[in-house]
Amino acid sequence: MIPPERPKRDFSLLPAPETLQVGFETYLSPFTYRYGSDEMKRIWSQKNMWLKARDVWIATAEVQHEAGLVTAEEVADLKRHREELSVERVFQWERDPDVGTGHDIQAAIKEYSEVAQLGGRILHYGLTSEDVLSNVEMSLIHESFGLIRPKLVGTLDAFSGQIEKHKGLICMGYTHLQAAEPTTMGYRFAKYAQELLLTLQYLDVMQPFLKGKGIRGPVGTSASSSDILKDTGMSAREHEQKIMEKLHLDSVLVSDQTYPRTLLFYTESVLAAIGQALHHYALNLQVLQSTFVGEVSEPRRKGQTGSSAMPHKQNPIHSENIDALTETLPGSLFSAWMGGAFVTLERTLRDSAGKRSWLPESFLIADEALMRAERVTRGLKVHENAVETNLKKFAPFSASEIVLQKLIEAGMDRVDAHELLVAYSEKALEHTREGRPNFLRDLILGDEKITTYLDDGAIREAFYNVYKHTGDAEERCERFLAEQLYPAIQAAP
Repeated sequence: MIPPERPKRDFSLLPAPETLQVGFETYLSPFTYRYGSDEMKRIWSQKNMWLKARDVWIATAEVQHEAGLVTAEEVADLKRHREELSVERVFQWERDPDVGTGHDIQAAIKEYSEVAQLGGRILHYGLTSEDVLSNVEMSLIHESFGLIRPKLVGTLDAFSGQIEKHKGLICMGYTHLQAAEPTTMGYRFAKYAQELLLTLQYLDVMQPFLKGKGIRGPVGTSASSSDILKDTGMSAREHEQKIMEKLHLDSVLVSDQTYPRTLLFYTESVLAAIGQALHHYALNLQVLQSTFVGEVSEPRRKGQTGSSAMPHKQNPIHSENIDALTETLPGSLFSAWMGGAFVTLERTLRDSAGKRSWLPESFLIADEALMRAERVTRGLKVHENAVETNLKKFAPFSASEIVLQKLIEAGMDRVDAHELLVAYSEKALEHTREGRPNFLRDLILGDEKITTYLDDGAIREAFYNVYKHTGDAEERCERFLAEQLYPAIQAAP
C-alpha cells in the first residue's frame, strides 16, 4: 500500500507564544516548591507528559509504517523533532480565545505538527485522545512506583538498624495511653516496620495489575484501527500489540474509552496504605518525643528553630509534617473510588479534572513522607535514661498481673484477688500523681489476705521480675529481621 500525498498545513493563524509565567507571581501548588523530590516532580511535569505522548505517536507511526500506511520519512520526521517541545505553545493552541482548540490532545497535535511538518500530517492517525492519555498516565504511574519502591526499602533499612540496636532495650508499653506491660524499644520499631513491609508486599502484588488501555479507539472496540488497517495484512490486535511493546506497557483485554478507572483506586490504595503506615509511626513518635514521655527525639540540624517565641521548643516537625501530608491521602482514595464508580456507559469527563491534581500529588505526598521517615528513623535518638525512668515509675503496676497469676495458682478466688489488686493499684496511682514513689509492692506485702497465699519472697520476686516481663519480644525482633525484613531489603534491585 502506497501512502497518499498529503497537503501542507498553515499554522500562521497563531503567533509564537510568550514564555509561560509560572513563577511566584501566580498560584503554585506547595508541591511545586516545598514537598517531594525533584525526580518525582519531573515525572509528573507537563514536559514529561507531553514527551511521553509523543512517544505514543511515534510508536504508532512506526507500526503503521510496517503496515504501509505511512512513509519512513514521516516517521523519521516525528522522531527527529521529538525533543522540540513547547509546553507554552500547547497551552496557547488549547486556550487561545480565537483559534484555540479547547482540547489538550488536539492542541498538542497542532504544536507537534508545527515542528514536525512532514510527520505531523499523519500524527494521531486512527487514534482517539485516550489512546494517548490513558497509556501515558499508566506509564507515569509505573515510573512513579519505580521511584517510590526504593524509598520504601530505604525506610525499612533504617528501621532494621533501630530494631537491631534496641531489640533488648526494655521500655514501658502502653495501651489506651495508660501504662500496660513492659516491651522493648526494638519490638516497638518492629511493629511500625512490619506495617510498612506489608505495604511493600502489597505494592509488589498490585503493580502487575496496573495496565494501560491499549490502542482501542473511542469506545474500546478497535473499530478505527480495523478500518484503517483493512487490506494491509496487519490486524488491529497485532497493531495494538506492536505499539504497546514499543511503549513497554501491558494493556487490559477489555476497556472502554480509558483504562479501567478501578486501577486508579488500586493505585491510590497502595499510596494510602503507605500513608497510613507512616502516619501511625509519625503520630507515635510525637507521643514518644513529648515532654511527658521524652524517650526519643528527632534529628535536628544546627540552628533549627522550634518556635519564633519560645527558644526552648524542640517541636517534632518531621513527624508532624508526615502526618499533615499523609492525612489527605484517604480523600484521594475516595476520589479514585468515585472516579471509577461514576463512569457512565463508555465514559464521561467526570474522571478527568480532579485527577490532574490528586493523582500526582498523592505520589508526591508518599515520596516526601518516605524521605522524611527514612531521615528521621536513621537519625532518631533513643534516650535510654528516660526509658529507664519511665519503666521504673510504671512497671510496678504491671507486677500486679504477675501477682494475680500467682494468687490464682495458690488457690485464691480470682475475682477476690482481682478486686484487691485493683484497689491497691488505684491507691498507688494516686500516690504517684502526688509526686511520691510507687508503693504498690508495700501495699500488697501488708495485706494478710494476700500473704496467706503468697509469702514475701514470692511477692518481691514478682516486683523484681516485672522489669524483664517482656516474653519473647527480643526473639521476635531477631526472627522478624532474619526471616522478613533483611530478605526484603536484600532482594531490592
